[in-house]
Formats: sequence, C-alpha cells, structure tokens
Amino acid sequence: MRSNANAPPSLRAALASARLRTLAVGGVGLAVALIAALTLGGSAQAVSPPKVLLGTAGQFAVLAGSGITNTGVSTVNGDVGSSPTSTETGFTPCPAATCVTLTGANHTDPDPNDAVTQGAKTALTTAYGDAAGRPSTSVGVELGGKTLVAGVYTSGSVGADTFGITGELFLDGENNADAVFIFQTEETLITAGASKVTLIRSAQACNVFWQVGTAATLGASSFFKGTIMAHDDISLGNGVTVAGRLLAGAQASGAGAVTLIGDTITRPSTCILQADVDAAAAAAAAAAAAAAAEAAAVEAARVAEAARLAAIEAARVAEVARLAAVEAARVKAVEAAAAAAAKAEAARVAAAKAAATAKAAAAKAAAAAKVAATAKAKAAAKAAAVKAKAAKTAAVKAAKAAKAAKAAKAKAAKAVAARAGFTG
Repeated sequence: MRSNANAPPSLRAALASARLRTLAVGGVGLAVALIAALTLGGSAQAVSPPKVLLGTAGQFAVLAGSGITNTGVSTVNGDVGSSPTSTETGFTPCPAATCVTLTGANHTDPDPNDAVTQGAKTALTTAYGDAAGRPSTSVGVELGGKTLVAGVYTSGSVGADTFGITGELFLDGENNADAVFIFQTEETLITAGASKVTLIRSAQACNVFWQVGTAATLGASSFFKGTIMAHDDISLGNGVTVAGRLLAGAQASGAGAVTLIGDTITRPSTCILQADVDAAAAAAAAAAAAAAAEAAAVEAARVAEAARLAAIEAARVAEVARLAAVEAARVKAVEAAAAAAAKAEAARVAAAKAAATAKAAAAKAAAAAKVAATAKAKAAAKAAAVKAKAAKTAAVKAAKAAKAAKAAKAKAAKAVAARAGFTG
C-alpha cells in the first residue's frame, strides 16, 4: 500500500478500513457509511486531465535555480536544492532565530549543484512545458470564492493573464481520487494574506499543478495546496503553509529564486489512486458484509437457543398443567362421587320416607274407603226404602186414579148414550 500520510482524511480512512480483517458488529453501520461516502453518486463527474509528470523534480519540496533564502523559523518536509546557482541563506539547523527544520535531503550541502538537482531542474522544465501546453478553460483572474472540479484552467486573455486568490478557493474531486487540477497563467500567481486553497471530496494536493508564467507570491498566513512550477521566482510571506511543492526557475536558463519567511512546506506523498480507494471500499464492503453475516449468525444462534429454552419451558409448563389437570380431575371425581353418594343417600331416605307416607296414606284411605262404603250402603238402603214407600204410595194413588178414571169413563159413556136416546 502506498504512503498516505498527507492524503485527505476521507481517503486515509478508506485505505485504513481496507486493512481491517474484521469489523465489530457495532461498526457495520460506520463501514457502510464510509463506503457510501466514497462511492460515486448518480451525477456525472468532470473528465479529469492526465496528471503532470514531475519526474525527479517530484522528490523536492523546494527547488530553485538562483538560490533559496530563508528568514525566521521554517519547516520543509522533502528535498531542497538549487541549480545552476546553489546558494542557500538562513538554512541553519533549528533551534535558532533563523533556521530550517528539514526532513529530506539538502542537495546544496555538502555537494552544491549535484546531479540530482540538475536532473530535477531538467524534469521541471519538461513538466512546465507539458502543463502550459494543455487545452484549457478560462475562469477569470480571481479564484477566491470559486469551487472548481477537475480540469485545466487559464486566467484569461493576454494582458489579464494572471491568477489571484482572495478568500477561499475550493477544489472538488467529486469523490474521485484521480481528479487532476491544472492552472495556467502567462503572468503571475498572487494570493492574499490568510487566503486558502481547500481540497474537498477526495481532491489531493499531489494532483494540483500551478504553471506560472513569471513569478508566484503567496501572502502571509495563507494556506496553499499544489505544486507551483514558476518560470521565475517564488516568494512567500510570513507564516505561509504549503501542502505541495515550490519549484522555481522552470525557464531554460534555470534562473529563479525561492524566498521563505517562517513558512511550512510539505511535499505531498505519492498520490492515492482511485483504484486503491475502490479496493478499500470493496474490502470495507466485504468486511461489513462478513461482519453483518457473522452478526446475523450470532443472532440466529441466540434466537435458536432462546427458542430451544422456550420449548423446554413450554414443555415443563405443559407437564405441570397436565399434572394439575390430572389432580383436578381426581379431586373433581372424588367430590362428584361423594356428592352422588350423598344425593343417592338423600334420595333413599326420601324414598323410604315417601314409602312410609304412602303406606300410611293407603291404610288411611282403606279405612276411609271402608267407612265410606258402609255409610254409602246405609244411605243407599235408606234411599231405596224411601223410594219403595214413595212407589207404593204412588201405586195406591194410581190405582185410585184408574178407578176414578174408569168410573168417569163409564159415566161419560152413560151420558153420551143418554143424549142419544138410549137408556141403560
């Protein structure tokens, strides 16, 4: 894996995640969020121009043709050198009032104008010509307040062909680590004090190039990104921070000085490639998927174990319920049997009582019937005697009546005969 100490934080995080073998279950969401942040969205990206190849000049943080001058306490991370004039001023090792903390090789001491510096100056001239010859788009003189995507930009027409930065310039990589930004000016590059060049969405300082036709001046306390390839001089105000390179003297004669005043210049490490980012994202996705699968397996095992324990508990509860039901049935049966026995006994007692009552009633009824029969016979006999007497009386009356009727009939017949002239 390439060094990424000076890469944007998002890219460093991506490459670090690619080296992770496993992710904690709680980190799955973070890994997914990282992948989403590094994955290109649906919008189209700007077509990036090819990178400017610096050759051996790329190892230098400060490269000059007419010497390097430092005032105050400066820090340089990367090689320094000057050719054909190898003069250096104020490069005493720190601490001192005027000194340079150097991380890298100083090619002017002890071997001034060495072959490495000479080769780097030749490579600078080639790279300068490459950048100057690229087809470009005009964006105007003032870059402050703009947001630019990958491309080649020029400052404008002849006579206004200079760049200035007041405020903040944003360079947007559009989540493409290979995004290249090239700025061309036939004149100067001048940044105001406290101005900034800010890299966003995977843009890298190692992919930003400033081709300056004359001299470059960076204002005090400004923050600058990218490699300056100046035809002539490069001058920095006090307290400037540069993530890039100061490469002066790109002209054929090599003339061009660099001036520092208590500044910090850090040469970018080798650029992270988008392929590395994609691989990191794929590795993070795979790790996240593996972690998610592992988490799912753990959860499934937990659920299965919980289900097994629940089944055991359910079986225990069911057995307890069965035993309780058996006991309840036994108790209910005993109670029912006792109740039935009690009911049967009560019924027997009631039946016996009813039988005795019925027997007594029968005896009473028999006695009553006997008494009634006797009384009825007497009444019937008396009634029959009364009726017989009445009949006898009626017979006598009837006989008398018949006799009277016969006499009356005879009398009537005698009367009829008399009226008819008969006598008897």
